[in-house]
Amino acid sequence: MVDTEARIIENTKIVPDYFLLKLKPVKDFGKVRPGQFVMLKIPGNEVFLRRPFSIYDYDRGILTVMYKVAGKGTEILSKTGKDTLTSVLGPLGNGFRVGKRDAYLTIAGGIGIAGIHLLIKELKGKASVFFGCSSNIETALLEDIAHLNPMVSTLDGSCGYKGNVVEMLKNHLETIENIDQEIFVCGPEGMLKSLKTSIDRNKISCQALVEERMACGLGLCFGCVKKTIDENEPYKRVCKEGPVFDLWEISL
Repeated sequence: MVDTEARIIENTKIVPDYFLLKLKPVKDFGKVRPGQFVMLKIPGNEVFLRRPFSIYDYDRGILTVMYKVAGKGTEILSKTGKDTLTSVLGPLGNGFRVGKRDAYLTIAGGIGIAGIHLLIKELKGKASVFFGCSSNIETALLEDIAHLNPMVSTLDGSCGYKGNVVEMLKNHLETIENIDQEIFVCGPEGMLKSLKTSIDRNKISCQALVEERMACGLGLCFGCVKKTIDENEPYKRVCKEGPVFDLWEISL
C-alpha cells in the first residue's frame, strides 16, 4: 500500500455519466489483486474526504479507474482535465481469490464491470462474462473485453437478453452439466440478493465484491461495516475484511 501523488493522463467520457480515468502515480503500486480498490482525492477543495474506486486496471505503472457520476465528488472529477495532480492511496482491501475450477463465471451489473474487469483480464479468456445494464448504450463499457463475446442483458431489450442479468445467468446454468464452477460478481445490493436466491449454495461457490460508502478506506472509522453470519464478529469492514466476500456469508 502506498499513498502517492498522481497525475491525470486521461479522463474520457465513455457514454453519458460514465468515464474512464487514467492516472500515473509517482510511486509504484506493486502487485494489485483483482477486486482491490483505491482511495482517490477529488481535485480541488470542495470535497474533503477521498472517494473509493475499484481498480479497473493497473498496467506498466498506469492506474485506470472506471466511474459513474453519482454525486458531488464524481461530478467534480468528471470535469477535471489532463495533467491535474491529485493523490491516491492503494491498493486496498482483499480482492478475489481464484482457485482451480472447471469453469469461471463473472457477472457485472452496470458500473459493476469496473470492479471485475481486472479479474476478467487476468483469467485470460477462461471466464464466461455476463453483463447486465439498462440499454444498449451501456454496452460501450465492454469495449475492452468485446473479443470475449460477453453475454449481455438489457432491461429494455435493446441488446441481447431482455431482462436482468441474474435471470440470464439462471437460464444459462440450466443448460450446462453439474461441473465444478465458481461465480464472481459485482453489482448493486439488489442484484446480489437476487443472485443469492437464484443459485444453489450447495453447488456453486460465489464471491461478491460489495459496494459501500467509505470514509477512510483503512478500517479505522468502522463506517463501512457489513453484517455477516459470523456469530462471533458479525460486522465486517468492507474496506478491510472486504470488499470481496463469500456471497453465502454476508447478510442481504
